[in-house]
Amino acid sequence: MKIAVVGAGGVGGYLAAMLARSGERIFLVARGENRRAIAEEGICVESASERFCARPEAVEEDPARFGIVADAVLFCTKGYDLESAAASVRPIVAPRTLLVPFGNGVGNAGTLRRLFERNLVANGAIYIVSHLVEPGLVALKGKGAFAVIGVDGEILEPLQTLGDTLVRAGVKTRVSDAITTEVWKKFLLIAAMATLTSCHDKPMGAIVSEHRRELEAILHEIADVGRAEGADLREESIASVLEQVSKVPYDAPTSMWLDFRAKRPTELEQLSGYVVRKGREHGIRTPVMKRCYEELRRA
Repeated sequence: MKIAVVGAGGVGGYLAAMLARSGERIFLVARGENRRAIAEEGICVESASERFCARPEAVEEDPARFGIVADAVLFCTKGYDLESAAASVRPIVAPRTLLVPFGNGVGNAGTLRRLFERNLVANGAIYIVSHLVEPGLVALKGKGAFAVIGVDGEILEPLQTLGDTLVRAGVKTRVSDAITTEVWKKFLLIAAMATLTSCHDKPMGAIVSEHRRELEAILHEIADVGRAEGADLREESIASVLEQVSKVPYDAPTSMWLDFRAKRPTELEQLSGYVVRKGREHGIRTPVMKRCYEELRRA
């Protein structure tokens, strides 16, 4: 497959490296020093068990320079960059091109469907602990990644083809016909912890041990909004998140908290703000999320 990967950070860099190593034709969109390092040495992944480098067929800042029509485009950017990333890939997108976002938010597929009305736009979620430690080098913790992709109600052949391709590359992948529920399950954890760590300026362990009631309240607020949006979120979903976060190291950060501390752009609107806005649309009260969102907007 000709697969364009937009974003060469911890997620996009890892996927590009795995797919390129397996022999797929990978076209990687990267910027600045990261692009230059990848063009010279390839994209490298380092884990506890191995280090390897793989060369994409091409790496460019401007996708138009690839001169191809992609079979699939994987968006691995921050939510606030998604629209500009989508605009940049138009020269390599045809009606048959499959588009899949792997960002943290649950509104990413809707954004892409609005921008690419003629294309098959799926949704996706990926579970991975990785980050770019230097240009061209992704550090991976744990055993790898697990991805889920799909559309609601059916398993479509292009998605199954992409799923099989990811599996052959060593990325555990499931194609789901209930993808709205799948992405909200991940969002439940991400939005709650990103919001509360940023709101209290404390790591994840402190939120679990010192702000437990607030954590449980915000999880129920997010789940209520998710159910209104069509996700099958149950009490077990909340219990699963609480179990997961109870096992994280005390000083574990979230990326949004780190971005706030470093005064970088954040995904506040795609995470906290999204829950507040959708709650308002559905007439659902979100007092904890709303308070933190308003405090963070003023930060």
